[in-house]
Parts: sequence; C-alpha cells; structure tokens
Amino acid sequence: MSNNIKTTFQVEGAWARVRLNIVKFSDEDERRRLQELYALDIVDTPGEPAFDRITRLVADVFQVPTCLITLVTEDRQWFKSCFGLQEELERSRSTEREAAICQYVVAEREPVVVTDARLDERFADNRFVRQENGIRFYAGVPIQTSKGNILGSLCIIDTEPRTIGERELARLVEFGRWVVTEIELRRDLREKELLAERLQQVIAKSESQAVLIRQAFESGLEGRLLCDGSGRIVLHNEKLVEWFRVQPAHYPDVRAFAEHLLQSGEARSPQLLECLEQLLNGHVELFAERLDYRLKDGERRVYEVTGYVISLTETSPQHYYIGIRDRTDEEKIDRMKSEFMSVVSHELRTPLTSIMGFAEIIKERNPEADKRHSYLQTIHREAKRLTLLLNDLLDLQRMEAGQQSYLFSPTDMRSLAAEAVEGWKEHATHRILLQAGPNPLLVYADPERMKQALVHLISNAVKYSPESDRVEVKLMEEDGRIHVTVRDYGLGIPERAREKLFTKFYRVDNSDRRKMGGTGLGLAVVKQIVTAHGGSIHYVSEVGQGSSFTLAMEKYAIPSP
Repeated sequence: MSNNIKTTFQVEGAWARVRLNIVKFSDEDERRRLQELYALDIVDTPGEPAFDRITRLVADVFQVPTCLITLVTEDRQWFKSCFGLQEELERSRSTEREAAICQYVVAEREPVVVTDARLDERFADNRFVRQENGIRFYAGVPIQTSKGNILGSLCIIDTEPRTIGERELARLVEFGRWVVTEIELRRDLREKELLAERLQQVIAKSESQAVLIRQAFESGLEGRLLCDGSGRIVLHNEKLVEWFRVQPAHYPDVRAFAEHLLQSGEARSPQLLECLEQLLNGHVELFAERLDYRLKDGERRVYEVTGYVISLTETSPQHYYIGIRDRTDEEKIDRMKSEFMSVVSHELRTPLTSIMGFAEIIKERNPEADKRHSYLQTIHREAKRLTLLLNDLLDLQRMEAGQQSYLFSPTDMRSLAAEAVEGWKEHATHRILLQAGPNPLLVYADPERMKQALVHLISNAVKYSPESDRVEVKLMEEDGRIHVTVRDYGLGIPERAREKLFTKFYRVDNSDRRKMGGTGLGLAVVKQIVTAHGGSIHYVSEVGQGSSFTLAMEKYAIPSP
C-alpha cells in the first residue's frame, strides 16, 4: 500500500459517544503516569522533526497508511506525531480517550494487536471502526519511560485487515523504545538548557547574587562540575563529595580529579580520560561514558558521566559542564525486566507448545481413542499449569499493590493441610506424608489463600528434591501459635541465595536447578500471603540435605459463650 494514502476518519459535528469505555486500572499507577507525562511538558506542544521522522519511517517499514505517536491523558489521546491521518483530525491532533484503542496499550502495559477491529467486541462499535474505510488493523506498543510509566503508544493502522508476525512486532517494540529515547533526550536537553540559562544569568550578576548559582547547582540528584576553558574546576556540588568522598576543588583540573578516581582502584571507566581530553581539546562538544564505582563496603554503583561545552555569556570564554548521574537502580530494573521476560516467556512457551502440538495432532491425524485420551490429558495438564502461572502473576501483582482482598474466618489448618496433600496423592515421584494430631488447629485466615500458600510450599519441596521420594508436612501447636513445617530431602539452599529467596522471579543460579524451570514466584506469593495474615515464615537448610520451611500463625481462640 502506498505511503501517501491517508486513512479517512469522518468527523461530523460533536464527537459521538461509543460503547468503548475508558479502561480502569490502579489509581496510584495512573497518578504516577500522569505526573511524569505532565512533568515532561510534551502534551499540546508543536510538532517536532525528530518524532515526525519516526512515524514516517515506521509507516514506510510496515507499509501502512497511518502511524501515530499518541500520549494518553486522563480524558483524551493526543498525537505528538500523526503520519497519514485525515486532515481535520491532524489539525485537532486529539480524540476523546473513550474512542482510543491506544488506552488499552497503556492499561495492559504490553503490545496490543487487532487484526480486524470489526470482529473484536471491544472495538466493533467504535465509530472509527464502523465507518467506511475505518480502522481494521491496529498494532500498538507501549511508550514506557525509564521510570516504568506508560505514557501512550506508538501504533500503526490500516484500513484493511492484516496480521503481524513476532519479528515484525519485535521491530515495532524497538521503534517504541526509540520514541522513548527521543522523549527523554528532549527532557534532558531542556533541563541542561535551563541549567545553562541559570548559570548565564547568575554568573553575569553581582557577587551578592552568587548564592543563587550555588543553590541551582546543588539542586537535583546528579553530581555536577563546572570547568573553565583549561579544565580547572570552578564549581562543584556536594553530591560528588557524598558519592566519592573527595573534594574536587583539591585537584588542579578535572583531568586530575578523574585520574584520582580511576587510580584509586575504586572506579573503572576505560574511555573516561580520553573523552575528557577530546572535550577539552575541542575535538568533541559532547560525550557520555559509563563509570563503575566500588564503595568501601563492597557495594558497586554505576554512574553515567556526560560532558559538554557551554557559553555562560555571549562575551565570556567557553566553559565545560560535567554531569554524573547514578544509574545503578535503573540498571537493576533493566536486569529485572530482562529476567522477567526470560523466565515468563519460557514458562509460557513450554505449556503452549505442548498444547498446540497435541491439539494439532488430534486435529490433523485423528488418532485412536486411547492416544487421543492421552493427548487430551496432556493438553489439560499443560493448560492447568499455564493457568496457575498466570494466576500467580496476577495474585502477586494485586498483593504488592495492596489490592488483594481476603475473606477471614476461623480456619482449621489441619483440614487445609490435608486438602493440600490430597492434591499430590497421585504424584508419580514423591509421597507427601502428613503428620498432624486428631484435634483441629484453628487460625483466623482466608482458607483459599492459606491453602494456596501450603500448595506452593509442597510444590517447591517436590521440585527441589528430585533424588528423594518423600516430602513431610508436619503440624503442631507451640506457645499459642500454629506451626506448619514442609520438609524435603533435596538440594538445599546455598548461603548466597538466602537474602533473595523470597524475591519474585529469583531462582538460585545453579545448572541443576535451572533444568527444573519455574518462575521464582511461589515463595514470593507465600511470603505475601503469610505477611497479610500477620504470620511469619522461616526456613533452615543444608546444601545436599534438604530444607524445612515453617509457617507460623497465631492460634485462634474460640470466644467464650
């Protein structure tokens, strides 16, 4: 399809209301999202070539008539760039949020693909779908900032139904990241321009106003250096002293300061000195370099060092601004995201592959009854596994957001443990041995959630004791508390893993354990449930001998009549 064909969306009078309601999600998430969106000061701003280049390129790459960069506010979607949009909409550059498919990308925090909007009940009544030459195909990916907020989407639209492959969608995701990079570069440039403007204003004024530049220089979360034309440090903020425990002013110039950091053995940056020389010698006007730094307590921090040329006034010699930003937490978040995608994609793909494979065999080959029954059992088992994974993900998200509801009532832990063990009766490799007295052991709890915690503990014990044939579940009362202990005779937990054991997506980095799969969600879910019940969980473990996890709850006292 030619790229100069515009998608026609009819606009007749006031906007008609449609059945597509605004998607609801966490008020706190929405507050943070809108706060960052408005802080970027990008909504209702003029078009900018950097963003228009992206939409033109994306439309050309995917051979679609329309590509949009949308930013979703509380009541509308606004187009930062709109390639191929009908002229009247291009002038207004916005629609009501109720009519925006892009709001689903924001709410679901993941790509949304609609092959034919007329056949999708969410959008079939949307006026932009119903009209002639309306939206048929839509693919949108999140515009997600480094803080994790979804500002809107980069989307492609066609007036004909179509599909999009995994590689094409991955490419669209990369274009979405490009949009984020442009937005954050725009923000950083504006901040640096503002800082340079303040420096120009303050330095040009009298001595009595010098305190203002100090205040401006001290503000913010990054370390800052101002150097004259020779590289001599004329100003620095206290953030640098706090981070590196040295006074930059004690060094003759910024080169000596950087050399001290690198020669102390606490910092590592292969190109930093070369970048500084190129900046001071006029070979470059801007650089960005990574700096790894080790604190005295052994903790490692990651910094990004940027430097560029500034002119304080029209007549003053040029100066150099050096900014140092702590990116440690951002890199941790990036690693967590990568680990999450790796773990979850593997754990989702495995059961889906089995389901699709056996379903295709049944469909295409019409196997004999006994084989068909076996295949259906496999499909049911893998579908159940997939459901449990998705439920764990959703439960943990609600628990961490404080949105999980609990239905508390007097509950017999002995009965709950028996039900949890019953589910493992036909397990092929392990016997689950329950040890409990004949009397009820009452706690005040949500029965379903407590059973969920017990099932996770038993599942964890079975998974990490591959060479054993039994798991023991023991209940007892002690000092007014009910204790439930799940004991396995398996691999045990190494010392290095113990601090992170109840962290979501964490799995012990061991080749034997990686073969077992798993998402690392089970113990995180257990911890959340037990904490919400006012209980505690602890464990003892010896590598090669197994582990015991003990859940402790206050005993419920039956009120006197």
